[in-house]
Amino acid sequence: MDDRYELSGLRGVFAEAIQRNEPTIVFELNNGRGKFLFMMFFDSEDESTKDQLFIFMRNTQRMVKLKLYGNHYKGQFYLYLEDYVKDWFKKELLIENGNPNNKFDFESFFQGLNSSIPQALPLQSKIKKLRESWSEISGKLPKEIVEEEEKTILLGDKALPEGHKPREKTLRKLYLYADGNADDITTLIENLKRLNRTVSWTNDIKKLDKAKKVKDLI
Repeated sequence: MDDRYELSGLRGVFAEAIQRNEPTIVFELNNGRGKFLFMMFFDSEDESTKDQLFIFMRNTQRMVKLKLYGNHYKGQFYLYLEDYVKDWFKKELLIENGNPNNKFDFESFFQGLNSSIPQALPLQSKIKKLRESWSEISGKLPKEIVEEEEKTILLGDKALPEGHKPREKTLRKLYLYADGNADDITTLIENLKRLNRTVSWTNDIKKLDKAKKVKDLI
């Protein structure tokens, strides 16, 4: 059976994301020579993203998707690692297999990661980290994380029918492709959710003259 590891340190940023209605978590941790980008993307109306933790390993350019178990609302986060994933972590840490008697202590390694997880994350820091990493990770993430990724030109906002809410995988594109700084995008997303509006996108360059900047929408 695969070994179980705790990541209860996620409780703070998870609770914060739920409370602030911004279900995207992005932060980076360094451990030894390893560089690990942690990501969670979730949406109460999209079961396909539930309980998924993505870890991108910068040295080796590998993305691993892990299922998180436990009641997250009670601060329970744990996972199981298959042997090949353990090998990926060791390669990211630039650890050679060497002497088989010198076994790597994964329990201590995950305890170190767990204790390093931040307890709060401003939305601005998530946006900046996602933007600077997107060229490396976009092709390694599932398509459901960002809706219609090929459409990157922001046309404007639009009202939603009664009973509908803006979809996170549509708003998340503002983090990546909107012409505005993190503060402006944060304000726009807050306003869109408050007014129950969403944004529309296109990949038709002929519509560039109609495209709007974030500040035009705030």
